[in-house]
Amino acid sequence: MKIIIQSIKNYFKSKKDRGLEPVFFEKIGDKRTSRDEMLKNLIKALEKNGWTIKDK
Repeated sequence: MKIIIQSIKNYFKSKKDRGLEPVFFEKIGDKRTSRDEMLKNLIKALEKNGWTIKDK
């Protein structure tokens, strides 16, 4: 199996070329964001895209 590492731009371009679109791709934080804040942002992003989260 050959593993290819590609940039995010190339990833989205290859998806578009194949007629696909990612379900969602949102930034939840950067290197200065605390772990708890990233978790909160991730939960918000998932809920916004139709996921249900138990035991928040």
